[in-house]
Amino acid sequence: MTGLLILLFFLVAGNLLQSSFVLPIPGSIIGMLLLLVFLMIRGRTPESLSQISKTLSPLLPLFIIPVRVGIVTQKELLAENGIALLVIMAVSIVPGAIVCAAIMKIGRKNSAE
Repeated sequence: MTGLLILLFFLVAGNLLQSSFVLPIPGSIIGMLLLLVFLMIRGRTPESLSQISKTLSPLLPLFIIPVRVGIVTQKELLAENGIALLVIMAVSIVPGAIVCAAIMKIGRKNSAE
């Protein structure tokens, strides 16, 4: 339960920051960045957060359903901007993969110690 409260705290904090400063980044992304900073400062993941993450990870495909529905309902928008969106997604894969690889490398190094 504590792990879920930690996740909810950072989600709410991100949403509050986003609405307070009218930032163009979604509050959930800001919350994830705050959680990342928290974990980096702390140096390790709390056990309760690790457990809830393992519990919620298999449910991630359910969170993609709204995106799929949006794609179906926004055919005109995709027809106008589809190529640009594909280019943006293709280009964004590279930094995402680099960051994921760096995090995995750090995690392996820390677990070996």
